[in-house]
Amino acid sequence: MSETTDPQQAQGAPNNHSELPDYSDESRSPAHPSITGITYPQTLRRLLIGGGVILLLILLPPFYRAAKEWRSGILVGNAELSFSTGDPTKALSLLKQALALSPGSPRVQHSVELYNARSGDQPSMKKLLERMRSGSSSPDELLGIAELEIAAAHPDIVREAIKALPAKLSEQQLLLRTLAVASLLAQHGDFPKAAETCLSDEVSFSQDNTSRLRIQAAVYLLASKNADASKNAVSLLQQVLKKHGKISLAAWRLLARIVLSPPQGSTGLLSPEEITALIKSLETLPGHTAMDSLTAADMEFLQNPSGKGEIVKRLKSKFRLASRIEALEFARWLNARGFHEEVLEVAGPERPLKDTDWLLITLDAETAFGNWKEVSKTLDSPAGAGIPDAVRHLFLARVALMSGDQNRAEDEWRNVGGALHLEKPETLAYVAGYEEQIGASDRAARAYREMADRDGATRIPGLIGLIRCQPRNAPAVELIPMYVELVAAAPSMADAKGDLAYLRLLANDDVLEASAMAAILLEDQPDNLSRISVAALAKLRGGDSKAALALYEGKIIDWTLAPDQWRVIRGAVLRANGEGESSEAQLASLNMANLRPEERKLLDSVTPPAPQSSSGKKQKSKAL
Repeated sequence: MSETTDPQQAQGAPNNHSELPDYSDESRSPAHPSITGITYPQTLRRLLIGGGVILLLILLPPFYRAAKEWRSGILVGNAELSFSTGDPTKALSLLKQALALSPGSPRVQHSVELYNARSGDQPSMKKLLERMRSGSSSPDELLGIAELEIAAAHPDIVREAIKALPAKLSEQQLLLRTLAVASLLAQHGDFPKAAETCLSDEVSFSQDNTSRLRIQAAVYLLASKNADASKNAVSLLQQVLKKHGKISLAAWRLLARIVLSPPQGSTGLLSPEEITALIKSLETLPGHTAMDSLTAADMEFLQNPSGKGEIVKRLKSKFRLASRIEALEFARWLNARGFHEEVLEVAGPERPLKDTDWLLITLDAETAFGNWKEVSKTLDSPAGAGIPDAVRHLFLARVALMSGDQNRAEDEWRNVGGALHLEKPETLAYVAGYEEQIGASDRAARAYREMADRDGATRIPGLIGLIRCQPRNAPAVELIPMYVELVAAAPSMADAKGDLAYLRLLANDDVLEASAMAAILLEDQPDNLSRISVAALAKLRGGDSKAALALYEGKIIDWTLAPDQWRVIRGAVLRANGEGESSEAQLASLNMANLRPEERKLLDSVTPPAPQSSSGKKQKSKAL
């Protein structure tokens, strides 16, 4: 029987069953019980991970709220910038987003109060002012108050808000502060200083904000109605345009407006080559719209009147696949420029049957052609049922009038008036504009009155339209109440204040207050003919004809182009100073039928000073 030899034994190792590790020391230590059968290191890791998860769950909501408040703060800041730079639609959209993100944020709530104050909510305005005076307003809120009070023509509160701003501001806040200071200067008629304010701190701003300030400076330079200032404005806008940034489109639009409606006293601000370059540059600018393309076409019309047909043909191809809104804008543009046949072609036979907006546009074109039978047929179609009542009766009145049915026309005009109070603001504006366009000023005034009587955005346009519909020779006493309403609704509208002062001086109504306002407005714009004229009338009413005449000294005025009412005042001032021949020359070409009763009375009431006799002169020299 063979015997197996163990290697360890062969090497002399003791055979004491030591092939297992010797844990004799550990076995003598107290045992460590496991948790649910898992070893201790694994348990510790799981405890740490679990604790981390619990901690994260505890901290996540505050972090999430903080992130939302941070994002809503950015939205609020951008909304304030949009309000200040004249884009309330975008501002409201941003504010709604901020409110949805963080409705409980004090900053968002304060911004909502600012928005409510902008809408005329006096309790909100009171809260804002109380917070400002207690020193608890944020910089954004102070800047919002400044903007509101500029619009409300309360310069003392504007200065108070600006003074309360801290020294350290973000770039965006500094931008809004600069805009507020400039607006305050512009409101006092110091347009050059307002422009200088916008340009003085350019180094502190990014390229986009620098462009914003240059555009605003250009606006103020154009408002100064000075040829050199207008040239500087064009130069600033061209600088912004060359950047091809997101702000450049605003500069393009302002330059296009200068081309199509040159500032008073300035012509040829852009050369034909520059206008051509401006038209071509539109396609390179981000964000341009269909309306911008139509504006470019207007400039092409101006440069090439004989090529209008080709330009319209090209636009028809461009807008062939346009969206509904863009196609409607194109059709309205065509109507306004007399391309009524093209309107009917663009609309086609189907669109007007399915879409009320298209139906109204085609009705405008058909009435321009005098297709009254077609208009009547369309109104009686199923598509005509969707037209607002006031508009429907408006077209029926026109059809009856052009068909010679005076009685039916009068009935339909009454139906128009009866439906106005139920119509939406946009319908009222359409009816008023249409009636004014066809020369029915008295009927348009009725629609504008309805707009003016409503609170909100229609009030000021309604009052302006109502005033515009009054006859040129309407008595001043009849217009004064309308202007009182307008000044109350738009206290920052200096021209409305000037017109009200003029009418009151004409009518001898509250002459002292009107004279004081005339002096304030003249101080703000000493070279403006309307300001000079009203101030001269105030001096004349006060019995100081020499001071009235002195206001014209040193002024370069082309009296052949001056409005009749200012020539009347100038003639009255000359007559009061004994310059009868000059006065008659001033008034020779006036159409007296267009003057207001008070203007004719002003001329009749001015008595030239009695000429001194030769003996009187001798006696005077002896006395001296």
